[in-house]
Amino acid sequence: MEKNPFEIFGLTPEMAARLSEKDLFAVLKAMYRALQKTVHPDVSRPSGKGGRGDRAVELNLAFEALNLERDPAAFRRYRKAFVARRPQSVYRRSQALERELALRAAREERLATAYLERLAADYGWGAAGHGGTLAGAAAFPLKNVRLGLLDVAINQNLRQVSWSIGSNYKEMKFDARGVLSVRQVGRSCFSRAAFIHLVGSVPAEEVDLLPLLERPPARFFKSPALNAAIGANGPALSVLNLITAEKFKSHVLAHLKPTARERSYLFSLNRPEFEESGGVTLEGLIIKIEPGGKG
Repeated sequence: MEKNPFEIFGLTPEMAARLSEKDLFAVLKAMYRALQKTVHPDVSRPSGKGGRGDRAVELNLAFEALNLERDPAAFRRYRKAFVARRPQSVYRRSQALERELALRAAREERLATAYLERLAADYGWGAAGHGGTLAGAAAFPLKNVRLGLLDVAINQNLRQVSWSIGSNYKEMKFDARGVLSVRQVGRSCFSRAAFIHLVGSVPAEEVDLLPLLERPPARFFKSPALNAAIGANGPALSVLNLITAEKFKSHVLAHLKPTARERSYLFSLNRPEFEESGGVTLEGLIIKIEPGGKG
């Protein structure tokens, strides 16, 4: 066989070099089956010397030479010879670019990790009066303000359930000192949020958030409002309100703004969840901002 069998299938030396043996052979089998459907004499009219009949024979011989399952040694020998055809200058440049991209990705990962660790370190993770920071604070100053939010995670869990409007609504308020209190979904009163530390928000149009939410349940949540919707004896709902640190750094952190704005997702470091999983908490989608942190 004058041609290298890989060449007969139209592959490039670069492709043969990059793919693993298993993946490369899978590609060959798929190409062989597809090409045989167009050139095999049983499904197409032979067109004489150099026509489809000869092409079918050529494909058969090439596939036999590259049958990894029957003759791995031949497969590897032909592959090595085919890969050697790569222009060395182009190959060296591609390798240098790959190394540069890997180094850049590593630097960005270290920077994102350091920033997230700094956000956590700024709070001290201690109770007020015991060497820590004021409980229920934010990384950006919020005072005398009330936020209305939609708990996106609960909304996602209830998308197949008939429920009343507002059953995924909650509020956060900051007093004159910047201390945070939260009225959780289904609750009538505010309570001090001792370990919720807001880190910023991301405009809703900047990130496709729902695919990033953790699927394994971080905790189970059951509120009076939701009980009314699914029945008092209904199952507890898995609140998927966590994003892993890796996904947060990769998809969210670059868009994070030290402010709270309407139509933005609000994120926090919640001490129990953060210490357990290292994940960042999605508080919800801000739909209302109004003055007044009292009451």
